[in-house]
Amino acid sequence: MISKNQFAAFEFMCRERAALARKDMEYWLAEAQEWKELSNSTASLLDANSAPATGFTESPYQY
Repeated sequence: MISKNQFAAFEFMCRERAALARKDMEYWLAEAQEWKELSNSTASLLDANSAPATGFTESPYQY
């Protein structure tokens, strides 16, 4: 049988997880907004340089 203390501990744990999830959500929404703003501010540069380089066959980055 689950005691009142265990119920209280589960409630506390759930509230703590919700608070952390809220902080994570706020962080990721702010990141998304920054990328959107960066995209908007560099749109003209991206349009001018959108053609791929001749002979480009693979990414210079290793995964």
